[in-house]
Amino acid sequence: MEIVVGKENEIYKLGSLSLEKIDNEFVKKGMKDLSYKERLMKAKSLVLIEKKTNKVIFQLNLIQNQHFYPLSILDYANMMKKYISKEITDLPIMSLDSHDYNFCDFHCKDCLAVDTREWAKKNIGFTSFDIDHYENVLKEIARYSKKRGLDSIRFEMSGEGNPDMYPYRARIIKYAATECNMKPVYISTGSRLDEETIDALAKYAYYIRISMPGINEEAYEKYSYQLGKKETRYTYKKSLEMLKKLVAKRKKYGRERELMIGARTCMRPENAGSYLTSAKELADIGVDSFQIVKILIPIGDDITKYKLSEKTIEELTFLRKNYKDIGLMHVQIPSNLDYTYYDREIEDSKKPSQCYSSLVSPILYGPNLIICTHWEKIKDIENSHYGCIKGKKNELEEVMMGERAKKIRSQVPERCSSCCAIYDNQMLEMIRAQLSLVNDINDVEFYLTY
Repeated sequence: MEIVVGKENEIYKLGSLSLEKIDNEFVKKGMKDLSYKERLMKAKSLVLIEKKTNKVIFQLNLIQNQHFYPLSILDYANMMKKYISKEITDLPIMSLDSHDYNFCDFHCKDCLAVDTREWAKKNIGFTSFDIDHYENVLKEIARYSKKRGLDSIRFEMSGEGNPDMYPYRARIIKYAATECNMKPVYISTGSRLDEETIDALAKYAYYIRISMPGINEEAYEKYSYQLGKKETRYTYKKSLEMLKKLVAKRKKYGRERELMIGARTCMRPENAGSYLTSAKELADIGVDSFQIVKILIPIGDDITKYKLSEKTIEELTFLRKNYKDIGLMHVQIPSNLDYTYYDREIEDSKKPSQCYSSLVSPILYGPNLIICTHWEKIKDIENSHYGCIKGKKNELEEVMMGERAKKIRSQVPERCSSCCAIYDNQMLEMIRAQLSLVNDINDVEFYLTY
């Protein structure tokens, strides 16, 4: 049974055509006791309801809770409703992915950032984001989005280099949270996290994800490929110790109900037989989420060479079905357990009508605001860069909505051969299309189901 919680905490059962009010104290208590984290992560679908009749107009089941956290697809749907109803004239920036440091102490196999790191140094002179400039940029982005109806942006710090090595990491986390009302998300290996940054994350972050090159010592050593003495290298065991430290700090500040801590690894032959063991180790530590993802096919290579073994398929299938019994709140495992690698090429027939991600979730590469995280887009200044943000008040109106920006977006996604945000765009297009068919937009409401 799927249930819906109304705005006054009334409880409904989701029928095939409409909502039916139910009066079940056990269910009411269960929903009331859900933490912020659980309320977003345990949602099953997004529904659009006609308020007068409780009629179900639309249901979207693939809602990718972890991907949007600490926002949810509900936030995006409600923002689209404001846009369609002309309550706002432009969509806000809802999620900002910031690459602010261009060096790394790892030399991971399959790294997607090596080319762009070198390109950025040579072509746009970017190595590390000046902290005062950085703060001014975040303040301007927060202002821009608040004016368009979004009070708190999802602010992700990740990628390109090792974010742990940015010397002002603790300062920028605190500034984003306290001065810009942003919800920080932090993604790194954890290899260089210092005590000040760990403390700032525990106090202000909403999601911390530790990326693991492997989930046993053999895989970690092979794929992280760190230089230096073996005893000083960052290992799988050290990753687990870092997760323990983060979980303990989260408890110290009483943030278990909102701060999600997760781990992520790629499918690799050397990980076979370790997925369940690793999942149990993570759960015992107190980690909430475990992501297991395919990696991109090597250029010019044949995907059929990387087929998963039957034993690995059985192991991952078991984990997908039984992760709650193990003690995890969430797992992400590819739906098609066919190959360890995949590509992101898209057919013209599958492209959405427009790239909403370029509006609501652009990338901040140093001070450069761009439309996409794909390396070929980053390197295409003419057709990807909104511009270099100075951090001056009111400059984003021109950067995001000026003629240059409109021209760039008019060519997207027609120019795209691959896409990492295709599902986001397809979901937002479906939501927009449904809202455009509604007779009275004030008589409909979006809800999450459980």
